[in-house]
Amino acid sequence: MGVNFDYQDGQTPLDEEEKEGLLITTITTRAELDEFEQLNIQKAIEWSLTRKFKPARIY
Repeated sequence: MGVNFDYQDGQTPLDEEEKEGLLITTITTRAELDEFEQLNIQKAIEWSLTRKFKPARIY
């Protein structure tokens, strides 16, 4: 018998172990983390599309 918390999708709080390595300490839920990660992915894609890579540099 315990307390059951019903969270909507994305509201699941991060546990302490998950928060440990985060650089942004204000991130507290799975949805916030997912949004931040998606933004970083988008920035990386945009960066890579503005560069010219020589075959020798791509391993």
